[in-house]
Formats: sequence, structure tokens, C-alpha cells
Amino acid sequence: MMPGKGSQITLLQYILTIHSVQIGAGLIPLPGELAKGCGTDGWIALILGYIVSIAAGLIIVQVMKLHPQGTITDLVAHYFGRWAAKGLMIVFICYFIAFMYFIYHRMALLVQNWIMQQTSPYLLMLLFLPPAYVIANGGFRIFSRYAEITFILSLFIPLALLFLLKNAHWIHLLPIVQNGWMPIFRTLRSTLVTFFGFEMAFFLYPYLENQKAASLGIVLANTITLCVYLFFTLLSFVIFSPDELVTYHNTLISLFKMVEFRFVERYDILILSVYVLLIMRTWLPMMIAVALCTKQLGIKGSSGLHIGILLAGMVIVTWLNNPSWNFSTRLNNWLLYAGSAVAFGLPLLLWALLSGRRLFARRLT
Repeated sequence: MMPGKGSQITLLQYILTIHSVQIGAGLIPLPGELAKGCGTDGWIALILGYIVSIAAGLIIVQVMKLHPQGTITDLVAHYFGRWAAKGLMIVFICYFIAFMYFIYHRMALLVQNWIMQQTSPYLLMLLFLPPAYVIANGGFRIFSRYAEITFILSLFIPLALLFLLKNAHWIHLLPIVQNGWMPIFRTLRSTLVTFFGFEMAFFLYPYLENQKAASLGIVLANTITLCVYLFFTLLSFVIFSPDELVTYHNTLISLFKMVEFRFVERYDILILSVYVLLIMRTWLPMMIAVALCTKQLGIKGSSGLHIGILLAGMVIVTWLNNPSWNFSTRLNNWLLYAGSAVAFGLPLLLWALLSGRRLFARRLT
């Protein structure tokens, strides 16, 4: 169904919402993970992942143009029937809930390890529950405003790191492609995970005021994400030596610990506190999408009730099981396969099926 006029979002909000979903907990260990995969050539893998993500995002837009008045589930119901749409809704619900829990729980673990070591993760998750509910219950329009505000507030983060350039060793980036292309291509697979989030265009497209600019929005959102990744990755590569870089797990936090000001003793703690607000942007749109799917499945109750149950459920699961970093790592590995299927496989499959359907219809006429 077509969203009401009061629920629509602007092109800038569309861009920043997709960008917000892409920038999550994976940014902190990203430079170290790239260095382990292909050394200081990791920035090349980032650019390749950027190109692949844009291609998949543009295919999503082309698919959604065939049914612009609804989300992806409405499109599938229109062309393939309601049972196919219900099956897809279940797939999205499972994928988004797993992704949400991974980010939500990883966020609590980061705060616990670096700021509040004696506090249980479920209590930290409980602290973020009220603001998360308020934002998610407002729908995509309210969230997009939150994304705009936090994007502006976060612009100061890279500025402070520019002081570290006086200690940069640019020779670390040479030679380019020092170990050949195969390590870069092998690292590309994990690089694609960092660009997951553009698949939210499946649900954001009908809310966009100017749908003709949807393709431009996909390109700009991915470009902003690439610029963020390249900035922190290249800075880490020239500050840390190649051998030192692979020893850090949370590379960016170690990088921020090197920043010193007379008026701020622990700059890394300040940045991590702000970064928590940025991480919340990653999983809240997915919660809104889950609420849309559960409503379309016919589950009774308002969207606010569904969102509240999801949030409370994640906190309760953490309280009962107390999952560790190892569980978070295993869940991340599973999301690598599930996200690849949803973000890259599903758009190609739908594009092929719908193109074949249209070609077959033309031949019949």
C-alpha cells in the first residue's frame, strides 16, 4: 500500500537512512580485518565492494519501479501471489531480527568492555530500549530525522584524527597489490558485509517523495559509506605498521586512544559514547521493517506493540543466555551468508523472474 503523504521522506533522508544502516559495529574492527585478509591493499577490496553494492542497489531500484506504490512484499504479492509474499515476509523477519540482535548485542558488549566492565550486557541493552522504542515507533520518517541529526553531530569525529597525520608513514601503502590480486578477491567477500544495508531500499522506496531520484540516492548513500570506510582504513594503515595492525581487534578504538587533548583525558571514551548513537541507526530501520512485515502477516496489535515485544524479547534472550563474543562472531559469520542471499541474491532473482515474465507476456501479445 502507498504510504500517506505525512509518512514520506526526502531524498536526503533516504540517502542518510541507507548510509546509517551500513555504518554499524563492523566499522571498528574493519581496518584490522582488511589487513589480515590482504594487508594494506584492503582499501582496494573496499572499492570493489562499493562497486558490487551499487550494482545490487540499482537492481533493487529497477525491481521496485515495477510496483512503486508498495514495499517488496507488496510487489511479490502482486506478481507471484500472497503465499509467496508471506514466505518472503518470514525470510525478511528472520534475517532482520538476527541482524538487529547482532548489532544490539555487539553494541552492549563494546560499551561493557571499554566503559562499564562490571555491568551486564542485558542491563546496557535495557538502557537503550526506551529511546529505541520511541524512534522506531515513529516510523521511517521519524527515524530519517534522527539519521540527519546524528550524521551532523558525528562530523567532528574524523576532524580530531587529522592531528594524527603528523605521525603518518605513507610508505606503508606501498607497494600496491604487493601480494597479488587473489588475497584482495578473497577479502572482497568479507568486505561486502560492511556494505549491507542498501537492501533497506526494498522498504524505503515507496516512502521516497521523488522516486525518480532513487538510483541517485543509492549511489550517493554508498559513496558516503565508502568515504567513511576509506578514511578510517587508510588512516589506520599509515599510522600503524602492517605487523602491528593485525594485532588489534577493535582497531579504531585503539586509534582514538592515540588522540590527546589537554581538556579531554580519554577521547576514545567520548567517541565511543557518540558512536553508540550511530550504531543505533543500523538496526532501528530493520525493526520498523519487521513491524511492517508482521502487520502484513496478520498478527494482531499495533506496530508499537510489535516493536516493544521485539525489543523486550532481545533483552530477555540476553538475560537468559548471556551470549559471549564467540556467539557474536558465529552470528556474524551466519549473517555473511544470509545477508549475501538477501542483499545480492534476491535482487538478481527477482529481476530475472520479472524480466522473464515481461518478455513472455510480450511474446504472447
